[in-house]
Amino acid sequence: MMSTLDRWFVVAAFALVIPVSVAAQSEAQPTPAGLCWRSLAPDTGKQDGSGIAESTLTSTRSGEVWISRSTGPNLLQWRNGRWTSPPAPARAGVDELWVEAVAASPSGRIVIAAAANRADGARVLHIARLNQGAWEWLGAPLVSTPEPFTHAQRPSIAFVGEQPVVAWSEEREAELTGLFVARWNGSSWTGLGVLTLSRDEDDSFLTPTVAVDVRQQIWLAWTGAGGGVRVARWNGGAWRDVGRESLEKVVAVQGRTAVRELSLAVDSKGRAWVLRLTGQQAGPAFALARWDVDGWTAVPAAASGPPGKPAHTWSASMILQRDAPLVAWSQADLTDNHHLYVSTWATGDLWTSQLSDLHLVEGVSNVTDVKLAAGDGRRFFVSWDEPGKDKRNTRMVQADACAPGEIPASPPTSIVERDTWPTAVDEAARRIVGQLDDQSKELVRTTAKDQLIQFYSDWGRGIRNGFGLLRGNEQLLESCGRGTKTDPEACSMVIIEAVWTLLQSPAPKATAR
Repeated sequence: MMSTLDRWFVVAAFALVIPVSVAAQSEAQPTPAGLCWRSLAPDTGKQDGSGIAESTLTSTRSGEVWISRSTGPNLLQWRNGRWTSPPAPARAGVDELWVEAVAASPSGRIVIAAAANRADGARVLHIARLNQGAWEWLGAPLVSTPEPFTHAQRPSIAFVGEQPVVAWSEEREAELTGLFVARWNGSSWTGLGVLTLSRDEDDSFLTPTVAVDVRQQIWLAWTGAGGGVRVARWNGGAWRDVGRESLEKVVAVQGRTAVRELSLAVDSKGRAWVLRLTGQQAGPAFALARWDVDGWTAVPAAASGPPGKPAHTWSASMILQRDAPLVAWSQADLTDNHHLYVSTWATGDLWTSQLSDLHLVEGVSNVTDVKLAAGDGRRFFVSWDEPGKDKRNTRMVQADACAPGEIPASPPTSIVERDTWPTAVDEAARRIVGQLDDQSKELVRTTAKDQLIQFYSDWGRGIRNGFGLLRGNEQLLESCGRGTKTDPEACSMVIIEAVWTLLQSPAPKATAR
């Protein structure tokens, strides 16, 4: 069983082991009068918070919501006011299917892409459609070749009418080999050409994203060489680049793509919109470009975040509502905790803020893995990953037009993390001791003082991150140096020694009554 000292190694390294009893310092901005936000809060059950979350989100016009998660539980369904775990996908002769993408057709039929390993080391994608509560498998698994050690990965799903279209990338022997798209014709899969690597694109084909426009044309966007972005359209016989030269000029101005997050949508006028994150630490929160037949145009990003703070964005997602982009993203506050923002684009490259500085875990929190789903057009859903003491990670809100006289609920209070940091060594030590279980206390107490250096790497890292020693906690650094500022590494060891000293004193005995 993991001790609380072990959890300090794991959790404090992400600056989350902070008491929430500190008085609130700032409040989230109110929502616009036209939208009412409702948290879909019933318990999802305990969730696995290890690793970096990656999810997909979809919704139907009837109000059902589905989420696939890279960590357990793998698939969640919101229906009739509660979260449930739908039937786990199972296919004869296949072990350990894991859902990597979920999508809803125009009529609301749910389709999943589930990955599974073959005995020869290959990884393939099984596509299934929910049919009267059971999974109906659609044809043979998707992979471009029978060669072993070929890995199909990062699927994206769209629909031509009711028939799914799936895009994915592949690697073989740890090298990316191409980008692939297949369309279900009602009885089998039809491959739609192959996008192969050129010499200057040996790191391409990350995050393929597929979309279908109102004319049922299939579009594809992906991360190109060196962090650029590419868009192509299927002309019925081959893939054709969409404004590659003008898109490269836009990317040169906005900055290269930093992480594997990409959104693609095409409006009713045939304009394509591409949203991505950039590697710039300062500047816009995200990069948005629009295709207007003649070329790509950079669309100014929404302004947000605290004044004077670089718009460091961790995650972003885009959908279209009434042909206008709606963007949700997480952005750092003054102490680098990420909160949720939502804005919609308006005529004239202006943005209307729908939500600012939201989080649903009371106190200090981090919003990551942001996703959007459109609902029935009158509402939309935002999901994200935000670990809390309730052992859950998945959070979601639903935005509806407010009913007459309805007042939007205020989001939870936001606490600026720096105001929770201890400012003196004895305060830091008492806080840690108050969080350790008996097993952890005994381990530290019985360790010889000259052997405490063994805790420098893991526990010390948790202290350095969790107490802001690397992010401006000058008072604690000075306390560690007894009035002279010391370095974070030395300070963490001073705190560890102070914890050890506290634990050498016997606990007071209870007085008999």
